[in-house]
Amino acid sequence: MMLLGDRDRFAIEYELDPAPVGDVESGHWMFGRVRWWCGGEPVGRFEPETALGAVAATADRVLRAETARYAPELMACPAESLARYVTDALFAEDGRSDGQIAADGARYWPFFVRPGLDSFDPWDVLVVEGSGEARLIWGVAGRRAVRECRLAAGEFAGVLREFLRAVKWDV
Repeated sequence: MMLLGDRDRFAIEYELDPAPVGDVESGHWMFGRVRWWCGGEPVGRFEPETALGAVAATADRVLRAETARYAPELMACPAESLARYVTDALFAEDGRSDGQIAADGARYWPFFVRPGLDSFDPWDVLVVEGSGEARLIWGVAGRRAVRECRLAAGEFAGVLREFLRAVKWDV
């Protein structure tokens, strides 16, 4: 079992399943167990046969949007309000035009960083970067109560990069 990062802040814990004999090792077809640690709490079910390649693909996507998470104007917003605003902008069916939905997606998807796997479905995870620090906000999807941990600027992305290097994903 590997732990990358600081479990009390942000970390990725994973375990690779052994590759079948004779298979060429490929990061895109890796399986194992994975979960994130956010502020000392596990996020994601540590289930066997999870597609780690899908987690790596999400990490890669999230890293490509790193500069779009810089939003100092959101650093003082209460965590519950920020989480509700971002998730509503991305998922609410509220009569917005197609153009507004597209604009909201372009603006707010970079903040929504949860891997798109069944084992992570029960949670929403957001990251907002400011000058010198970042906010990691998570909670059970659909509930108002959220938790928050302050990170150093770039700390979240650093752990994602470390994970991608560890699983030999092209960084």
